[in-house]
Amino acid sequence: MASSIIHYAITCELIKRRQFNNPDRLKLGSILVDAGYNGNCHMKISVAGGHKRTYDLDSYRSEYGELMKQDDLYLGYYLHLIQDIIYRHFVYDKYHWNPLIPGNVEKLHRDYAIGNFYVVQKYNLKNEVTIPADFDKEPINQICSFDLDGLVQNMNSYFVPIEEDDIFFFTKEMTDEYIAEAVEYCLEELDNLDKQKDGADNYLLAWDNAPRSILEGTMNTRELGMYRVQGTKRYTVSNRLYRSDRCETLSNRDKSLLLDRNITTIIDLRSEQEADAKPSAFSKDKNFMFFHYPIVEGMMPPDSLEAVPVSYMEIAHAECMKEVLKTIANAPGGVLFHCTAGKDRTGVVSAILLALAGVSDEDIVYDYAISREFNKQRLEAFLKEHPEIDRNIVLANEKSMFGFLKMLREKHNSVEQYLLDIGISEYDIQELKSKLI
Repeated sequence: MASSIIHYAITCELIKRRQFNNPDRLKLGSILVDAGYNGNCHMKISVAGGHKRTYDLDSYRSEYGELMKQDDLYLGYYLHLIQDIIYRHFVYDKYHWNPLIPGNVEKLHRDYAIGNFYVVQKYNLKNEVTIPADFDKEPINQICSFDLDGLVQNMNSYFVPIEEDDIFFFTKEMTDEYIAEAVEYCLEELDNLDKQKDGADNYLLAWDNAPRSILEGTMNTRELGMYRVQGTKRYTVSNRLYRSDRCETLSNRDKSLLLDRNITTIIDLRSEQEADAKPSAFSKDKNFMFFHYPIVEGMMPPDSLEAVPVSYMEIAHAECMKEVLKTIANAPGGVLFHCTAGKDRTGVVSAILLALAGVSDEDIVYDYAISREFNKQRLEAFLKEHPEIDRNIVLANEKSMFGFLKMLREKHNSVEQYLLDIGISEYDIQELKSKLI
């Protein structure tokens, strides 16, 4: 994400502060990532239902952890991944850069081109990168292929002055600020590795990904996979359980996607009135097993924000809830369940399933609250038609889901006990877990 010469400058600053076995190998590793092609050189993965991205530091440490202790090329590669994660948060969270605005990415790269020679001069850099003759035998080639000639050419170009021009976003001051922050973070990471502590947590360091419905015919279809199971390095399984808003039209692409992922069971949680007004596209498609379990609780917004957790408890104890969960447990493949907006009734079912899988309350609430982004257009239109309704009630307020989870545990002690109390068998509880773990 940051330019290679910035990574190179960070590495040179680290060499001033710490002793390394082979600084030249460290320098090569620090810029090698950007020479990768024909593979996932950054080891980028999606997490948290696909709503966040990160670099798979866990897998890198697992595969190359011993080499990192002996060979600074592998340590430099790892520190590059760390620096890129820090950079994402630096530009996204601290300076609110938006890559989705047309032209922004190209303009940022232009800023790099303008600022690269400044970095060379400011940090007194020398072009000392050398490529080992037997590089093709390096285990790092298992990650991807590397354009070493292109790497050398790019490094040479950084040391050539470029005509000054106006900066769009990434100023020289920001460059220095980021380099200083990255150096300190890398030093802390190196200290932790020396002390055999856990390295940086790629899950906690993940950055937000642009929310987009999985299906073309909906606004709010997403999955319950890729959430971390608390106390482990495991994640909920992808492409097993999908949550959604209503689906009135099903494109050929949508249908193929669901069938290719074996999502063949559809559960409609809407009331009879809602289903009659907007019939489901799945109800008459013989490729899917369609079940309609009307839950009238949660059909209309509660009177106050404080009443939302109470309404969610009513949804959780609705007459149909037992059949909903049993159907999910016994479905032969993956399941898509939905209500109208995919927020309240669907949100309660999602919370129950994620809690049963051992996902943290914070992640459950995140999965619930992100409906604000997916449903923005629909909910804003609803609020325009109903100005008397408190927007906090309908915009997936975090307090509502935290409150529901607390009330559910106060009443039943645990999610598993709740399931037993509403008549779900031990066998079906295990089947529900197996859908996600």
